[in-house]
Amino acid sequence: MLDVTGDGDARLICADLGTLSVNSAKIRVYKGGDQVTEHNMINPPCGVVGFYTENGEPRSSVLAVGVGSSIWHKAGLDEELNVLTLADELDLLLKELGAGFISPRTLKFLSMDPNLRPSFAEQYRRVPLVKSNPLPALAVIRKDTWNDPACGCLVLGTEFGEMLILDPRTFSVMDKHLLEWPPVAFACTGLWAGDGRILMIGRDGRIGAVRKGSPVKLWEKLPSPAVNISTLNNNGIAVTIMDGTLIGFSRKGIKLWHVQVPGAILDSVSLPVPQIGLSLLAVSTAGYGIRVYDGKHHVDTLKITEPVSAMKYGRMGQEERTMAMVTIGGGLCVKILKRTANFNTHNTASNSTLSDGSRFVIPKKTRLFVEQTIRERSEAKKIHTTFQQGLLRLRLMVAKKAVESLNNSQGAGSHMITMEATVLGLGPNYQIRVSLTNISDELSDTDLYIVCRSENTDVNPHVSDVPLLPSGIPIPLVVRASLKGIISGKVEILLCKKSRTKPLIVTTVILPAAEEDIEV
Repeated sequence: MLDVTGDGDARLICADLGTLSVNSAKIRVYKGGDQVTEHNMINPPCGVVGFYTENGEPRSSVLAVGVGSSIWHKAGLDEELNVLTLADELDLLLKELGAGFISPRTLKFLSMDPNLRPSFAEQYRRVPLVKSNPLPALAVIRKDTWNDPACGCLVLGTEFGEMLILDPRTFSVMDKHLLEWPPVAFACTGLWAGDGRILMIGRDGRIGAVRKGSPVKLWEKLPSPAVNISTLNNNGIAVTIMDGTLIGFSRKGIKLWHVQVPGAILDSVSLPVPQIGLSLLAVSTAGYGIRVYDGKHHVDTLKITEPVSAMKYGRMGQEERTMAMVTIGGGLCVKILKRTANFNTHNTASNSTLSDGSRFVIPKKTRLFVEQTIRERSEAKKIHTTFQQGLLRLRLMVAKKAVESLNNSQGAGSHMITMEATVLGLGPNYQIRVSLTNISDELSDTDLYIVCRSENTDVNPHVSDVPLLPSGIPIPLVVRASLKGIISGKVEILLCKKSRTKPLIVTTVILPAAEEDIEV
């Protein structure tokens, strides 16, 4: 389902494979229940997906149709062509690799009469030799946003066991993963640029997942080939297999539950209903209609006159919750999910008695509350430790901010003092004269003092009290300093206040190295 015209109405797009006798494959586009257009295809398509190349741009919609092969390997022939040698080499290559790795033209060349091989080789010697790599599956994953319409990346699976993710703008290969087995169906969750992942199932029953920048993780091998794989809203995955079993997995690949479905399974599709917090799954069966499951619990059954071979759920026209179904006989049936539909009640067999092992119907909010309570009980020590650490960090941050605020308020007082330092003497003994001047109109504080910090120098005194400083009169203080060696020294003078941890004024003086005495 895709808005191909950008007018806000999503169309239903179907692939018609035609009959076996006539190659009449077509792509049909429906608006509501009426066909509006059709397109002829050269070869039968293997899948149809729609996506957008730009975020928030409805007119950037693109329809991708997988037909035949998407990857070609080219090779050429030399000018001098020896047919006998060529036949021997190709026959040896066929025995070593097998027919699966040989192009159809080469197989036809080896099966021809030796007398007809020269003309066949001469006819095709200028035509590039190709080896097709068919596409058994394709899908779309959102790239980097949840807003609709969202830009999507095309996901391709090949028969050679490769998974390719294409850039939505240039259609070049953006990521490539080797699966070593051909995938037949994909299910995508999340954003590929973030924590998104792609789930895939193989023809032999293998199931795995891959994330961007990580290797493929194989979960397990199913007991029977899979029919389809679907994602659920609670990050779960549901897989339907051919022996009539519905299996539920967690997002990490752990098997959670399994249900035996009556009849043969033909197809399955996820029915997300975010308005009521449900993620249903519709399973098409032969002879039993379409069964709707909430997890492993059967909640409803849709009766259809014919078995349904394919289903698609999404937005069609202006309706957000529309399910289109194609029957085995070629009929098209469209149903709209009621906005008032209630899926909380189960079948009468499960409602009539609780002794058959069915679950008690619990509201969703109550279930979430119970799960949260169980988690808090099991992780009580860890939760308490995390809370205490956060509380201590908060207290420390508040204390630091309080000290900074007090220091700033105290430093912004009305008493302004200047300090100048002068060095007297030729060394190695010096006299440092510190001049303090109160440039305000009021008297200075009485709790001021000077602290001297020295490097390679002996200072006396290290700490001295500052007398009361009248306004505008410089008051001198004398500090004696002596060098410890023949290199220069440094003295840092700090004017401090007893009620503050941060000094009011800081100044530094350098004591030059004393000159050596010269005897005459």
